Amino acid sequence: MSAPTCSRRRFLARSTAAFALAGRGRGAALAPLRLGLVADAQYADVPAQGSRHYRASRARLAAAVDDFAALPLAGCVHLGDLIDRDWESFAPMLAILGGSRHRWHHVLGNHDFDVREEQKAKVPALLGVPARHASFDLPGWRCLLLDTNDVSRYAHPAGSPARAEAEAELARLTAARVRQAKSWNGGVGAAQLRWFEGECAAARREGRRVLVLSHHPVWPAGDHCAWNAEEVLAAVDRQPNVAVWLNGHHHAGALGERRGIPYVTLRGMVETADATAYAVATLHADRLVLEGRGREPSRELALRPLATG
Repeated sequence: MSAPTCSRRRFLARSTAAFALAGRGRGAALAPLRLGLVADAQYADVPAQGSRHYRASRARLAAAVDDFAALPLAGCVHLGDLIDRDWESFAPMLAILGGSRHRWHHVLGNHDFDVREEQKAKVPALLGVPARHASFDLPGWRCLLLDTNDVSRYAHPAGSPARAEAEAELARLTAARVRQAKSWNGGVGAAQLRWFEGECAAARREGRRVLVLSHHPVWPAGDHCAWNAEEVLAAVDRQPNVAVWLNGHHHAGALGERRGIPYVTLRGMVETADATAYAVATLHADRLVLEGRGREPSRELALRPLATG
């Protein structure tokens, strides 16, 4: 690599970081923001099963980190299921991300909790989301990391009140023949929904749009959606500054538009023997541009205007 190329990349990285610090809230001179996105790397040191090539994800994630290193990104997000199973699977994947020049944010996925019962409570802190859900700001935007495993059978240890609550909710949904009443799905609890609406309202007062990042989809309707997708969508409908929803979980990917908001499910990196999947997202004032890599398609999606009232 030539010295001029290295110098240019360092300049771009410094410029992006300085801009991210300087441009905050209402009145900031905004430029397009770029984020690196990966969904469902789902690494484990086990043989492939069907279309899932677990060991291949380690090299695929490293290649994505190298690709992102050449780009002036505002940050990167893994949309859940960094591992497929076992606590020991985290270390090699986190080591790869630790070598990235960009900051990584994590959404919690169902497979991230496929560890021993006594380890489940430690997963969020390991991935840097000790409150299980979180937010971070970029110029003109508030990014909300939702925990769609909040109410679930797998994210809480056996014998806990949270596990009992989830068991009862799954039984209720199953009896009602709700199509996403599956053991690998979860829901967003009432307290987190209140937090979500409060964050959106605060962002609106600051003149910020909201980017929602989750593991489970809520739209289009399907077997992989969050248990209470309709309740979550109702909360989104009450927030006129929500602009984009991005998620993983359904490895085949999906795209839907609802009330002017694009809902994008990224394809799972773990799938297929020989092709990766990840993307670079560019947030413009009027559109979202996704530059797909590997099996992830490229798209340009219109965004509804910012509403601050």
